[in-house]
Amino acid sequence: MTEYPKLNEIYNEIVRCYRCGFCRASCPIFESERVESWNARGRILLLRALSDNDVKVTDSFIDRIYSCSLCRECEIFCPPGVNVSGVIEVARQELVKNGLAPPNELKEMKGNILQVGNVLGKNAEPLNSLLGPIIKSLPDSSPDLIYSGCVSLYSYSRTAQVTLEILKNAKCDYTVLKEGERCCGGFLKMIGYKEDFDSYSKKQFDLLKERGINRITTICPMCYSTFKHDYPKKGIEIKHTVNLYTELLDEGKIKFNTPLNAKLAFHDSCHLGRYSALFEEPRKLIENIPGTELVELSHSKKSSKCCGGTIRVPYAQIRSKMSERIIEDAFQVGADYLVTACPSCFHNLYSTSILMDNDVKIITLEELIGYATKQIEKIPLYK
Repeated sequence: MTEYPKLNEIYNEIVRCYRCGFCRASCPIFESERVESWNARGRILLLRALSDNDVKVTDSFIDRIYSCSLCRECEIFCPPGVNVSGVIEVARQELVKNGLAPPNELKEMKGNILQVGNVLGKNAEPLNSLLGPIIKSLPDSSPDLIYSGCVSLYSYSRTAQVTLEILKNAKCDYTVLKEGERCCGGFLKMIGYKEDFDSYSKKQFDLLKERGINRITTICPMCYSTFKHDYPKKGIEIKHTVNLYTELLDEGKIKFNTPLNAKLAFHDSCHLGRYSALFEEPRKLIENIPGTELVELSHSKKSSKCCGGTIRVPYAQIRSKMSERIIEDAFQVGADYLVTACPSCFHNLYSTSILMDNDVKIITLEELIGYATKQIEKIPLYK
């Protein structure tokens, strides 16, 4: 009989779920699959049964536990306030320790992070080969570090370039890891490799401290959340670019001179929104661009829908349904542009929108600010 000691430790949290079903109305996975075991309540009941040795771990069981995107929307509406994402993470740790998980595709992603330093499995490269000549103009060292993240660097590097150009034009003093970035490692913790993450994050943190880094500003919200909440807390300030852009706007160091006569909707990513409570800053930036009209999605801020980015491997079909609903929402509220401050959300929304029949353009906040500050001539950058 297999034992799951960590599940016993959080058993009191598991039984706090009194099966009211409020999560059914908010779980984006349930909205796609329409089966009880694919929502928060169903997952909690499965884990209770596992702890009580009433069920066995099968492939279907693994699918239920690993298809949760950890978006935390269910936690917003849960009357007893069950820490669903925390329970799921502990369950994944137990399944990993017993050699029962994760799915093979996620094991490969773990290997990518530990072996080559990014979740996509790309060979690490000096940043000048990825982001161009602007890297040579930056100092070799600075207490302020701009951290792009895997998706920005390897999938949408032009967005990262625009970020650096905006900050250079604002005369910010900063540098980057010129020899190449390594993944923040947050995905390791998310899929159940907590011990690997703890070891990895300590090494990463120590290297950053050795370089004299006092502040890290990230483009990726997951990197921001990981550095801020999961890394050692020993004197490095963590910011997201929306914090920095807002500060620069207030100080008059960036000016939005190019009007954009359009309706814009902002998509709150899970890690920037529910994880980090950065809701108003991106909206303030959008509203200060001449000609723009900010329209809210029917599900926004704390009730924003997850794009499915954290489960696109291996649950791409569910991810696509989740992203489709967000794009359809933007179309219904009359948005010309759907803006996101998350590279992963951009990837999922953009990839999905290509297959849809609508006129909503998916853009990043960096593109928008780059256009408004005349760093780029037109948007979208990606078509």
